[in-house]
Amino acid sequence: MNLKKAFSCARIEFVKWILDSRMVILAVLLIFIYGFAVTPLTDNAGMMGEPLNMLEPAIAIFNSGAILLIVPIVFLTLIADFPKIDTNTAFYISRTGRKNWLLGQIIKLILCDAAYLVAIFIGAVVPMIGRSFCGNKWSNVAVNFVAEFPEESGNFGVQLLPKSLYNQMGVYEAALESCLLVFLYLIIIGMILLAFSVAKKKALGFVICGIVISLGTTLCAIKSRLMWIMPMANSIIWIHYTQYYSSPIVSVWYSLCYLSAIIALLIIISFGNIRRFDYDNVMEVIF
Repeated sequence: MNLKKAFSCARIEFVKWILDSRMVILAVLLIFIYGFAVTPLTDNAGMMGEPLNMLEPAIAIFNSGAILLIVPIVFLTLIADFPKIDTNTAFYISRTGRKNWLLGQIIKLILCDAAYLVAIFIGAVVPMIGRSFCGNKWSNVAVNFVAEFPEESGNFGVQLLPKSLYNQMGVYEAALESCLLVFLYLIIIGMILLAFSVAKKKALGFVICGIVISLGTTLCAIKSRLMWIMPMANSIIWIHYTQYYSSPIVSVWYSLCYLSAIIALLIIISFGNIRRFDYDNVMEVIF
């Protein structure tokens, strides 16, 4: 294996991905997220006359079941042609080597995932500049809004930051763990596509991704114990805790290890499939 060739492959394809016209979908997502998550929180802050913590909207986005249904779907749309396999693939792989090409695809996936989440994070934080505060402390809006406005207890902004989130951890911890777990969740989505693509079953890979996203959302919505076998439940911090007891229902470390183990298994499967990959006939792979 040659890391230089792998990183070169990843860099070239990542730049092409960034410049793809489909990135307009990301802009639409950011507008939707602003109206769906940021605005309800800022409205509550206006009612209360108190500032939000700058990181609270981002934390709310990465802990909302509704938004975490849309975020993976949009990511899957943006990487729909991942890995890029066309009639030039045989020449490309023959120059870089099968394993180097596959490693380059994994690196590209990591870069795409990171760039995607950074864009969402910036889209949530930038609008708060000048009307929020920084620090490892939850705002009075998050903690005391219901106490001051009990009639607004069903307010959507209140639901975005539940008690099991701000009663159990600080802002920095919540932001870091939320981003990391969602990052691993999206890596799993991409690795499913990659594993099935090199097995020349990309259409089935899309179906599996859809099942993982939709079934995970459904199980989380009904609070079934089975939700812990799906990546989505493991990627939402507040579900790991009750409102008051410090002992978690499921450890965050368990979720980190569980998601990482799934990724490792998919990587092993991908490297096993690439050894048998017949790149002389790639038309079977193109979706």
